[in-house]
Amino acid sequence: MDAGMIAFFVAMGFALIVHGGLWYLIVKKKRYELISGFALRPKEEQELLMENGYVEATGKLLFYSWWLLFIAVLAYIFRLPYVFEIGLAVFLVCLLGGTIYIQRYEVKRKRKKYIWLTSGIAVAVIALIVVLGYYGFRENEVVVQPGKLIVMGEYGEEWSTRDIEEVQLLKELPEVVFKANGFAAYGRLKGEFVLEKPYGRGKLFIVKSSSPYLYVKRRDGAYIMLNRRTPEETKELFQALQQQIDDERSSQ
Repeated sequence: MDAGMIAFFVAMGFALIVHGGLWYLIVKKKRYELISGFALRPKEEQELLMENGYVEATGKLLFYSWWLLFIAVLAYIFRLPYVFEIGLAVFLVCLLGGTIYIQRYEVKRKRKKYIWLTSGIAVAVIALIVVLGYYGFRENEVVVQPGKLIVMGEYGEEWSTRDIEEVQLLKELPEVVFKANGFAAYGRLKGEFVLEKPYGRGKLFIVKSSSPYLYVKRRDGAYIMLNRRTPEETKELFQALQQQIDDERSSQ
């Protein structure tokens, strides 16, 4: 098992244990103080919430959302394409939507306030995800200029072609050990990743479904791995970069 899978198991295992543990303690052990803000309420409000079904609804939300997360994790383990990402999206919608829904069981005089509050939080979270997704899916423009290789946009780089040691096309993408700093969803890899040996840490701008992959290594060991939407575009970029490097070396 590689380091990336170990890290995934640790993170998702922890999330499932905490999520499931909350459900067990609240529903089975009656530890209602674990519900956000419940312990700080007056005794009368606590009793009203229990009578209204707020505690029961919270337990059901934790139960069903746990199963959604568990199914998403299984999909990742069995390498089902896109099911993990879709599962996480459904889990998030269920959790946020369910949190808004259970406010109907709130104390009447606070109901409207908490519906607006939870709705605002849900909108903010979804907006953040949409923004991150937009920047993650936006293709970085790659330009070969005299003496320069420029990757524009998020996590971009500008390299002198004189510093480039190796350029090649890879038919298969090396195994990703883990994401260090970047975006990874729906077959897109953008940012800093650690790949299997001998590659190590470098920058990726990859659409997984579109082989080949252009590998560019600098003399100091840093590398960029990227491709375009079609194989033809990637090959054209490879040829343009290789031609620029060859012209520089022949002129020296």
